[in-house]
Amino acid sequence: MAELRKKWEDLKRVSLLSAAHLRALTFTASSRGTKLPLLSLRWRLFLDVLPIEHFGQDDSECQQVWTLAADRERQNYAALKAQYIVDLSAQARNETDWKRMNPLSLDEDSPWHQYHKDQELRTTILQDVTRTFPDEPYFRQPRVQRLMADMLFVYAKMHSNLQYRQGMHELLAPLLMAVDRDAVETGEFPAVLLDRKFVEHDAFALFERLMRMCMAWYQTPPIVSPSKARHSSAAHTPIIAQCQMLLDKLMAVDPELATHLQEMDIEPQLFGIRWYRLLFSREFTRLRDVFALWDMVLADSAAGTLRLVDWIGVVLLVANRRLLLHGDYEDNLTTLLHLPPLPRPAAETLEQTPALPNTPLSPKSVTFPALDIPVSAPKIPFAALTQPGTLPIQRLALQAAHLRGRPTKEAALLVARQYEMWEEETWDVIDDVDTSMHAIYDESSESAASNDSGVPGPTSAASVPISAPVHGRKMYTSSTLQQRRANGSTMYGMSTSPQSLPSSPPRMTGAPPSSEHLVRVASVLSPGETLLSLGSATAQATGIAAQCLDMLAAQPHGDKQKAETIASCLHAVSRIWQDEVVRLSDQQSGAVASKRRPQGMAESELRRILRQLDSIYVDVSNNAALNAL
Repeated sequence: MAELRKKWEDLKRVSLLSAAHLRALTFTASSRGTKLPLLSLRWRLFLDVLPIEHFGQDDSECQQVWTLAADRERQNYAALKAQYIVDLSAQARNETDWKRMNPLSLDEDSPWHQYHKDQELRTTILQDVTRTFPDEPYFRQPRVQRLMADMLFVYAKMHSNLQYRQGMHELLAPLLMAVDRDAVETGEFPAVLLDRKFVEHDAFALFERLMRMCMAWYQTPPIVSPSKARHSSAAHTPIIAQCQMLLDKLMAVDPELATHLQEMDIEPQLFGIRWYRLLFSREFTRLRDVFALWDMVLADSAAGTLRLVDWIGVVLLVANRRLLLHGDYEDNLTTLLHLPPLPRPAAETLEQTPALPNTPLSPKSVTFPALDIPVSAPKIPFAALTQPGTLPIQRLALQAAHLRGRPTKEAALLVARQYEMWEEETWDVIDDVDTSMHAIYDESSESAASNDSGVPGPTSAASVPISAPVHGRKMYTSSTLQQRRANGSTMYGMSTSPQSLPSSPPRMTGAPPSSEHLVRVASVLSPGETLLSLGSATAQATGIAAQCLDMLAAQPHGDKQKAETIASCLHAVSRIWQDEVVRLSDQQSGAVASKRRPQGMAESELRRILRQLDSIYVDVSNNAALNAL
């Protein structure tokens, strides 16, 4: 209870007892080294489950108003649950009309008729609930799945015209997880707001408020006959109109990119429906990124709308501008459905990044899109964009807020230039395209990490410098890796000095190396044109892998599974490069290689590898930060 009280006092202190400042802090807290506590409580304030205007007032007044509001929401959900989730076996014991209570009755007035229909609905809901965030153990718990199924069922029964739609479970999941993590045993204020007995009730209140703003995106057009299809208004359903608005806003700030997508017949609903309905929860591999993004989206919400969502979509398109302008239909669709990870520029690169102006444009100076900044919207300090501590997902939201305030071509060009600068770190590997680009990967073993007595021991953290701070990631050049080997840097106790290198680079063909033989130095040699044709994905993959291994080496016990995954990824990168060398040789010699896979497939596979390595990097860097503490 004392810990909860401290979190509450910390939240009031960092927000300066101001609701507006609390909203703005969600964009900038990490850049100041501050972690905002009580996520679910903040979301209840942002979504008006608890009246936010009372934040910062005396605790006694907050307690009275917020406790009353929380009790009202909890009683409302309890009543709904009692109304829609009925135990028919208990009713049957007190029923005298056995014909009406016959489970086999086909009479529409029979409670069993409705019960069987409800069971079909629950089965549909459970199929989605059991697939929710499959890599997150929290959602594999039977208790959590039961809570989610009950809440979604109650919501579907409340809204019989909408019912349940696929995707709603992915909106509910982060809300429930946030409430459950903050829950405590009942006690004095503010514990009464986070009572563990009411996790389901409080999560439902959040979900119902969020769905008020997202409901239109789940509406589907009515089924019409083919003869009437031409005159149907299906093309004007809210979600299609919202996706078209996204493209219209992109057209206003980046007409070249928007026109290119139109000319390639890439309809915005192909990717926009998932973006809107799931609030980008599928576009980022880690739930912590989803939490951070939703925190800013909800903090910025006003007048019952999520006004930042459109501009987040615009920034995601601008961020991948280079790929989209130079890709074909399949490549671009793959990019939009499987977005590359957001870049994590190093501190020195951020220092050179052009800053975002803090002053929004005058509404009179913009014709379209109209400035949609509500009076209550937080005043966002855009200077946080170039702070090393700012998360990549927060930079994305800052850029979205900037474009919303300045929807001009110049502003979009500035954002595009920022991403180009951050990606240019990757191209540092092209110091000399005739030089081999090296990637190191290895695995700790008892013999490698043992001391003189033969007893396995941890590798000294001091023996392996971490190549980059947790917030930044500098790419490795071939000269950088050669210098590291010359300095005698170690990997899990195995020297990487020049004399330990093989005389010729091994060819990585066939199956990935086993865990017993993962100590390798792999050289991937390719002509300069191959590197340029594949873009920055290959350089990012090798650079991220090298940094992950540096940080793994600095940890006391390493991580065998992660090292094996990195080895497999680098093996796949090597295979792709070898295929590309042969493909380019065939092109230069005029040979026909009909069985050779297209270049677009290589780029797509590299993006998949990059996403996997990026996920490992986040895990390893967070562990490194914890060990540093």
